[in-house]
Amino acid sequence: MKHLIVPVFAVSAALALSQPLSTEEFSTLDREVAGLMDAWVTVSNSGSSETAGVFAAGTAALRAEAALETALHRNTEELPPEVRNSWIRYLKSSADCIRVFRQAFGSSNTSSLEDVLLASFAKWETCGREFLESVQSTR
Repeated sequence: MKHLIVPVFAVSAALALSQPLSTEEFSTLDREVAGLMDAWVTVSNSGSSETAGVFAAGTAALRAEAALETALHRNTEELPPEVRNSWIRYLKSSADCIRVFRQAFGSSNTSSLEDVLLASFAKWETCGREFLESVQSTR
């Protein structure tokens, strides 16, 4: 049975790599990274020791990571260079948000990392807006 899993996984990965980038990947990634900020606000308001808040934050991080991984595997070869470059910046800023969120959430001194997290989210919002503007400018 193990022999069947590897080829199916390899075929699935190859198919994912061959699919072009679509609005669905952007929308999903955007929604899930925004969910990190929602989780941060919830945990900050309720206290990080509350079990439901911790679970929600962990779930938000996993969902954002999964959305980022899916977006990373899309083919951007046919995109105009300015759109491709802004997409790459958006992916990097999304990854940074996830990384900083995990650091801030796992830290005992969350107040010191809150400014870093807010700056990361501000950059992510800017990169998302620039990506959308680059797409609109090529239409």
